[in-house]
Amino acid sequence: MTDVREATDDLLAEKPALESDLREVLAVDERTDNWTFDEVPLDSGTFGELVSRDIVVKDGDEYEIADPDAVRASLDGEETDSESDLGEGPSLPSVSLPSVSRVEAGALAGALAFVALMRAYVFPSVFRGEYVVLPSNDPYYYRYWVERLAAEATGVFDFSVLSGLPAEVAKGEPLMVATLWWLTNLLGGADAAGWVLALYPVVSALVVAALTYALVVRLTGDRRVALAAVVLLAVIPAFAYRTGLGFADHHAFDYPWLVLTALSLVWLADVVREDLSDTRRWLAAGVLGVAVAGQVLAWDASPIIIGALGVYVAVRVAADVRDDRSPLVASAPILAGLALASVLSHLAHAGFGWHTDMVAYSPALMLVGVLVVSLFGEAVRQMDMPGFVLGTGEVAGALTGLVLLQTFLPAYASKLSGRVSFLLFKSGRPRPSRCSPAGRRGPRRTNTRTRLRVDTGGSDAGAGELARLPTTAPGVARRLHVRLVFPRAGDVPAPVRRRTHAVRRGTGGYGFVAFVAKLDLTSSPVLDARTDAGGRSETTPSLELPDRGTVTALVVLLLLVSSAGTVQTAVRHEQVKIVDDKFRSSVAMDAYSEQQELEYPDNYVLTKWGRNRMYNYFVNGEAKSYRFAERHYEPFLQSRSPKAQYQKLRDKVGFVVTTDLDVPRVPKDSNYARLHQRRGSAGRGASGSGHYRMMYENNDGSVKAFALVPGARVYGNATSGQTVTISKQVEVDGKSFTYRRKVESNPYGVFSTTVPYAGAYSVEGATMTVPKDAPETGGNVKWHDRTGVAHWPFEKVSDGTAYDAVGGHSATLRGSVDTVKGPNGRAISFDGKNASATANLSAPSRFTVSMWVKSTRSGSTKDREYQLLLKSKNGNFVALSPYGVVSVRVPGVATSNVRAGRVPSGTWTYLAVAYNGTHQNIYVNGQLAGTQRIGNGIVDWGGQLRFGNDYRVRNAHAFEGAIDEVRIDGRALSPGEVQQRYEAQNATRG
Repeated sequence: MTDVREATDDLLAEKPALESDLREVLAVDERTDNWTFDEVPLDSGTFGELVSRDIVVKDGDEYEIADPDAVRASLDGEETDSESDLGEGPSLPSVSLPSVSRVEAGALAGALAFVALMRAYVFPSVFRGEYVVLPSNDPYYYRYWVERLAAEATGVFDFSVLSGLPAEVAKGEPLMVATLWWLTNLLGGADAAGWVLALYPVVSALVVAALTYALVVRLTGDRRVALAAVVLLAVIPAFAYRTGLGFADHHAFDYPWLVLTALSLVWLADVVREDLSDTRRWLAAGVLGVAVAGQVLAWDASPIIIGALGVYVAVRVAADVRDDRSPLVASAPILAGLALASVLSHLAHAGFGWHTDMVAYSPALMLVGVLVVSLFGEAVRQMDMPGFVLGTGEVAGALTGLVLLQTFLPAYASKLSGRVSFLLFKSGRPRPSRCSPAGRRGPRRTNTRTRLRVDTGGSDAGAGELARLPTTAPGVARRLHVRLVFPRAGDVPAPVRRRTHAVRRGTGGYGFVAFVAKLDLTSSPVLDARTDAGGRSETTPSLELPDRGTVTALVVLLLLVSSAGTVQTAVRHEQVKIVDDKFRSSVAMDAYSEQQELEYPDNYVLTKWGRNRMYNYFVNGEAKSYRFAERHYEPFLQSRSPKAQYQKLRDKVGFVVTTDLDVPRVPKDSNYARLHQRRGSAGRGASGSGHYRMMYENNDGSVKAFALVPGARVYGNATSGQTVTISKQVEVDGKSFTYRRKVESNPYGVFSTTVPYAGAYSVEGATMTVPKDAPETGGNVKWHDRTGVAHWPFEKVSDGTAYDAVGGHSATLRGSVDTVKGPNGRAISFDGKNASATANLSAPSRFTVSMWVKSTRSGSTKDREYQLLLKSKNGNFVALSPYGVVSVRVPGVATSNVRAGRVPSGTWTYLAVAYNGTHQNIYVNGQLAGTQRIGNGIVDWGGQLRFGNDYRVRNAHAFEGAIDEVRIDGRALSPGEVQQRYEAQNATRG
């Protein structure tokens, strides 16, 4: 029996379509002892196959089956006597896998190769030398976490790191990150993360394709439809790019669980009481449990996806009651699967802290719901109630459940409602228009200025798909007890559409085979085939290797049908890949960051949010969030003040990347125009930018990268009111351009500006050199013979500005500030309420600050009633304590005030404060009033000084009186020099 059984098994494995022929021959053999070829309904080729394999043997001029019992056992999947007599101990369950012939295996391998090709042909754009450049933005988020987990773990089995996942991962996609981490550690640690994340989407696509093949075969029994479905699956644009090489976001991880869930549900369809003793049904239930748990743990919005299972059960229970079958029996394997899923999800939630309670216990809620619906259906069936009772009860139960959720678990209900809205109605992240003057809420004009709107470069979740051949699926419907309707792509919400490609693509496969059949290239497809455990069908045409002409015709037709999807897939890959120019700019920024020894956030890259994670990953390794870029990038480009933006971002941003914008008009004084269009140089009536050093520009100028630097402050003298041009030839990436700054000298004939490049500059025909490190350190470059850092004589005051006669640091006057007679010409007075004068300048490491002061407020005995003469961004600097005692605290160095000397009320007094690196000295009218050692620290007054007030609008410590001849020197004057200056100025007092 064994030889005939093996021969029959081999024949059916290679040609499962011959099953019906064998049964016919077996029936004839049972009716008569011997028979002739004319008595069996076989063609000569098939009959010869049976004879050649010794299944049918010749007896004279007649034939008979060599071993009818062996043939029958093979057809029915029964064990042979030798197999059953091996022993009486426990035995493994018999599980029949789908039989695959060589032709089918080759065809399936070719289809899977096509799937891989449509995802991996972008290999050169992902693997670039030593770099693995993942496309799009979000993959770098997962890469960031996988690398950090791999660096923290002590080995492949160090699962302790999974219980310490940050909230954004533990409540988002923990199973995906954990799986990729484990594979990364298995393959060598953090250094392998790039390869793992690059290849995993392609592997996912192949798994989905293989499962889709099994699903369609199980549904239809027609392997041709299944192969066509796999091929068409390869060219669905949204599915292709989301499972493309390197596109390592959570979608590629979700797809296999979804298809596995659908496949297990198909295996569990049509369950009757006799099937409960079939081990294969319970194995399918186990697969369902693992698939549901995997989907729940993979993504925080997955409970809504598996909610479709509840809808399926509700409809199927109604069909079971209608057909007088037990709903409880039919649902038993599904209940077992959901129970397993509930246990697995609970263990992950309790053991690792994965997901919220709402997500983690959704399988348990689904289990309860399925059990209740099945019991209710069983009761309706047993009591022989009409069908509408069941339908009404299910609707009422669903509504009651929603009311109970809203009443007792309002937070859960609110989250659930939000997830449903996301799944059904959200088609993707809202995208602003492609850089039009309109804002997010429509056209808006403010003072006739155009507002830049940036194309953020995000993914379009609602992309259209290949129009497929429409068809109905009555055979599939009967297998699932439901008449399935496969809508057009536009009828399905995008998030649902994105996650059901594989299931819906089966109808496209049927349509293609039907189309080919119309051309007489094959027989009509089968949709209502009954397949056994091995996937064999009585009605399925055999899958045989066609002739060369048919192969050519099929290839042409397939190219015709899939051409639109293939083109769209290529377009989508191009849209999400990181173009070479942007990648090279990130490499340039990374090199500069290493050269300057910058650490995060000093090397943070500000870009469009849609590529922000990529830039920051390669420059500083931080790719967790793009929220900062989303909030600040557009305002930065729209701003008319590059200096103000630098002051705002300098402690948070190290680089800025600009790209071409498709806008009808760009304001000439916007940051975008200054930087991207003019490379930071002056032009078109707008001054240049001094804090942005261009460090990368691609060939066509569409991508530029700038480093934020303090800039070297250049100041000199010219004719009062003269426009001074400062220029330099700059070379970046082999391209040369002229960088210019234009500045007008103040009434004292002093000009000052900031430049971001070192080297030789041309200044009105002369040459000035900026030292190499000055732009990075904010150094000063003086180009005149006047002494000091700043000098405000207050003789030139106009339009709320007091001009500097040395460094060009204009002081801005606010509040009730007036000019009055001073010891030498004019002075400025303060009202003791809201008046102030503010100047922006950096602190020298050594300094002397001197001024004439006249206080008009009477002395006080209260210690807290002091008056501010000088305030810095980093705290009080110089103040008059009660009775006019001078109080000084050097910002950045001293931690307490030093008091010495006195400024009498109502009298002009010369006051000077000096710091030499270790000691601070206080001088009153040229005489040393006090000195104290305060240490050797770094003077830091925050880049700004304010005279006469605090930074609040009204302040109890505001100075009431007048100030004149304020000077700042970049060194500590000696006592003799202070005395000489006092005597010289005192001699000229009016």
